[in-house]
Amino acid sequence: MAKHAQYYDRDRAGFLDWVGGDHERILDVGCGAGSNAAWYRKHGGRELVGIEVDVASADKASLVFDRVLRAPIETAMADLDGPFDLIVCADVLEHLVDPWTVVRELRRLSDPGTVLAVSMPNIRFLGAIARIAIGSGFRYEEEGIFDATHLRFFTPRDLDRLVRRSGWRPERRGSQAYGRFRAARRIAGRLTGGWTDQWLAEQQFVIARPAGPG
Repeated sequence: MAKHAQYYDRDRAGFLDWVGGDHERILDVGCGAGSNAAWYRKHGGRELVGIEVDVASADKASLVFDRVLRAPIETAMADLDGPFDLIVCADVLEHLVDPWTVVRELRRLSDPGTVLAVSMPNIRFLGAIARIAIGSGFRYEEEGIFDATHLRFFTPRDLDRLVRRSGWRPERRGSQAYGRFRAARRIAGRLTGGWTDQWLAEQQFVIARPAGPG
């Protein structure tokens, strides 16, 4: 399914604000049209490297990034040298055939201080469960949890396993601060220490660092 141009133009400032920190050398996997560049520059970014398979979007990103590789992540990694201070995989791993190998290979581009920041849809989201169980089922769409280009689906536990089994140590988990069920999320989160977000959050976030020698 072809994507409209706006799909590649959106920034992920909300997710990046959650990640936080200052980072000098940054790798943005699936950088789109480069809309995250402003956040990176504001937070210490001196060298921005992007990977993007959509050629038109990659051309736009090249205007604001220092380097953009127009290739799939699986092949682009061979042309990169680490370490990076921050590696961002924002809603990209679920589009890959083998995200486990990709995340493991990203270790080569890290050092002990590297931050891996991942966001992806949460298939355990209550709205998705209801749709599968009693609604329209897997009716694929242009974007969202049921994006037609998604090859993999993850619950929060699955994301944790993906990161750990690929040689990274999760340090913090979270979710977006908006969306449906906002009021219910706020109340339930206070009562359960955030445990209920696995059903009430459409997006899931994690930051991790390398777990030992690469």
